[in-house]
Amino acid sequence: MTTCRRLSFLSPLMMILMLLGLPTHARAGDLDSPSAPGATSSYTLEDVYKRLEAGTAGAPSTFTEPAAGPTVGTMHTLNEIMGKAPASDNANGAAASDVLSGKTFWGLRTGGWGPQTGSLTTQTPDNTTVSQPAGYYAAFNLSTVDANLATANIRSGVSIFGVGGDANVVNTGSGDAVAGDMLVGKKAWVDGGEVTGTAAAGADVNGADGSKSFTIPDGLYSGSKTATANDADLAAGNIASGVQILGVTGTAVVATGNAVAGDVLTGKTFSNAGGSGIPGDMANNGNGGTITPGTSDHNIAAGYWATPNTVSGDASLVTGNIRSGVSIFSVPGKTEVVDTSTGDAVAPDILKDKKAWVDGTEVTGTRYGGCTCSGTLVGTRWCDNGDGTVTDLLGYNGKGKCLVWLKDASWGGQKAWRVNVVDSYDDAHTRAGILKSEEGGLSDGSVEGEWRLPTKEELYGLANGTDAVRWDSMQAFTGVQSFGYWSSSTYAGRTDYAWYVFFSQVGGGSKSGSYYVWPVRGGQ
Repeated sequence: MTTCRRLSFLSPLMMILMLLGLPTHARAGDLDSPSAPGATSSYTLEDVYKRLEAGTAGAPSTFTEPAAGPTVGTMHTLNEIMGKAPASDNANGAAASDVLSGKTFWGLRTGGWGPQTGSLTTQTPDNTTVSQPAGYYAAFNLSTVDANLATANIRSGVSIFGVGGDANVVNTGSGDAVAGDMLVGKKAWVDGGEVTGTAAAGADVNGADGSKSFTIPDGLYSGSKTATANDADLAAGNIASGVQILGVTGTAVVATGNAVAGDVLTGKTFSNAGGSGIPGDMANNGNGGTITPGTSDHNIAAGYWATPNTVSGDASLVTGNIRSGVSIFSVPGKTEVVDTSTGDAVAPDILKDKKAWVDGTEVTGTRYGGCTCSGTLVGTRWCDNGDGTVTDLLGYNGKGKCLVWLKDASWGGQKAWRVNVVDSYDDAHTRAGILKSEEGGLSDGSVEGEWRLPTKEELYGLANGTDAVRWDSMQAFTGVQSFGYWSSSTYAGRTDYAWYVFFSQVGGGSKSGSYYVWPVRGGQ
């Protein structure tokens, strides 16, 4: 009985595995139930059916021993559940390219079964080509494809893609007027072109307005005759100033202006084509003043100003005073004017006598030829490091820069350049190589093997150039001898000779001869 309950309880799980295409077989272990059925939580077949039918989430439940066997209609059969399950459809099933990118769906195709993610991209209309690419298009307005699809560009009474035409946009092809057919200064469009009138204004062509008829009897007249017009209105005050009608010269002023009340000061009157005695209403703001620019706008009231408004100038408003990339009242900034607050260099970071700006301050460099001096500067070339060493800050002709020399030039003594003897102290190379801290007055922490003989160029540079070292002008050194010092360079003409320097002179001596040893290390 226990076994039957377990198998009945596991049936929904088996159905889910089958629907999802997962393997349903497993190796059998102990067939005895590990615990009572009530301790197991799982979905039921009805949960599976509702999930397939309506996407209902469902919830695992604890198995309960049924009081009696199920009756017809109390649950769905396996056939009904299978009827709700998705079926393979290679003909009409959607592929990833049929569904918008980022959207998920259940694939029904072979090789694409189960949860899938769409890859169909959203296309954007392109107004540079007639042919648009295939794909999905979100809703858009045709004006985004062509900005010229606007009312102002469409003829009156016409609608293009739902955009109605402008009442002023018409076909002027029927026009035939020329400039002489229109009053001077008036404009009209004729057959696609704008025409400006040139005809002067005159009396009505029919002669109806203000015409006066005078009948002259037939007959022969020996002299001139006078015709008198019998019209009381024929008076100077009724005729425009400067105009003469039948011998009467007018004095009336004809109001032809186009001013409106806002164009005339309050308290003043004027006449225009529409009438006379019209009061003005332009504000009288009185005298103007001085406006000082600031960071906000200054509004100048509309109306009449008796004296000008003046915007203050500033002699400092020039390019050289404005930061690069900024424009103040249309004056652009200078490229070299920048915010230096991000700088953090100090004098030892900058070559000697070179200048740079850091955090608003001009900094003059103190770095010598790429070397720094944290000790005592002697002259302009030598730095006494205070630990038994002296650094060459400048070098000579590009050689020897940043070399560190033993301060005591007498420590090495006189040695042969290279000899094959047991006592290494008789060998100049070995003598230089064994130098280390706590020897020769050193406290620099150097170790054996760091020191060496200088090259011919390095040794020559020591005795030449700025603040050169001599036996009678030792600079930052002590114990400088008025005798030759060995270099590490072999004499090219004879391999049994090596170069030595006798302070301002360079010569070659037999390697078995004895010259002084002056160790050096480092350099560039």
